[in-house]
Amino acid sequence: MARRPIDPLGAIGGLFQNPSPAVPATPAPAPEVAVLGVAALSRLIRSALEGGIGRVKVGGEVSNARCVSGHWYFSLKDEEARIDCVLFRSDAARSRVTPSDGAAVVVSAQVTHYGPQGRTQLQCSGIDAVGEGDLAARFRALCDELRSAGSFDASRKKPIPTVPMCIAILTSAGSAAEADCLNAVRERFPAARVILVDIRVQGQQAAPGIAAALRAVDASAKAHRIAVVLLVRGGGSLEDLWAFNERVVADAILGMRTPVVTGIGHESDTTIADLVADLRAPTPSRAVTETLPDRAALHEEVGSFEHRLARAWTLTHERRVGRVDLAARSRALSDPTRGIEVRHAFVAPWVLRLHAASQRRIEAESARAQVLARTLTAISPLAVLERGYSITLDESGRAIKDATGLAHGDSIRTLLAHGELGSRVEAIRPDQSISHD
Repeated sequence: MARRPIDPLGAIGGLFQNPSPAVPATPAPAPEVAVLGVAALSRLIRSALEGGIGRVKVGGEVSNARCVSGHWYFSLKDEEARIDCVLFRSDAARSRVTPSDGAAVVVSAQVTHYGPQGRTQLQCSGIDAVGEGDLAARFRALCDELRSAGSFDASRKKPIPTVPMCIAILTSAGSAAEADCLNAVRERFPAARVILVDIRVQGQQAAPGIAAALRAVDASAKAHRIAVVLLVRGGGSLEDLWAFNERVVADAILGMRTPVVTGIGHESDTTIADLVADLRAPTPSRAVTETLPDRAALHEEVGSFEHRLARAWTLTHERRVGRVDLAARSRALSDPTRGIEVRHAFVAPWVLRLHAASQRRIEAESARAQVLARTLTAISPLAVLERGYSITLDESGRAIKDATGLAHGDSIRTLLAHGELGSRVEAIRPDQSISHD
């Protein structure tokens, strides 16, 4: 008997099951599926999330927090996942905690779906702090360690050259940060030579790569005449910027002989690389403008120097020409002999008057000296000795005025007007003295 062909729509048990000899089965028509618009589907998702999950409390670490017109936008993350969050202005005004990167929090929220951006998120009504997040704790610990070692001290910062003619920019090739820096160089000081160094600015291997690039640039700085190194990248979350918070990057910057300027993230972002760098700029482009001189200001300064130099040369020339003209009209130079004669006739009377005054002064001082000499002679002890008096001295050479100060047998000296006598005390009569009556 010939085998009937297998009807695949009716074959339920497999290829070896014979179909029924009855009328072939007719497949049931597929149900019609309505075509939905994107907005309709978004509403379905939102309804399913809000109705199926509803209000929740979720704990995690805050990341990429930012405030726009009073509304707070941030992410909540743990080791395995991340979800976007929003805290509207009215709820933020009542909240006791403001979202900040690295903070560990618990949010009270409604799970919802935001159609315009196709994003599932938590619409928060309140935030409670529960501690410090892992990244924030690591950041604080390394800051404390480096601060205690003096790595943040201003005294160890290297000065930035006034006019660096060559700079090295370390950033991701083709990034907005690189473009901003190059535009700033063209506008600020196009004479500077720029060396671009491509680095990974985020990810697990970014920090070792940044440190290696810093060391390599520093080693070749003298050969390439690199005056300043700029380490820059655009903004991002705490996780995005984390490579610049690693110890290996901080150690590389601290070991640099070439000055390092950082421009990492936005003005509100601060990394450990910023803290140990020689100069921290708020953005990549500002790192350029705070390193290179202003071309317009330099032109103005050079113009001012040229004007001052020309003015000084003109004044000096005019003074010297005037002095030459004055000398040419001088009678002393035209007739030196006449000048000498005039000066001699003018000075001669003063010389005579000075000589007479000096002579009078000498005579007056001589007379005064004679008077003093006579006075000294009159009161001199020698004059007293000439009148028959004598002076008696003890063994130490002191004059003896009181007999009670001597003892029997003491040696004494007697000074006369002519000569002296040596004798010993044989008798002492303290009661006898010369009468003043």
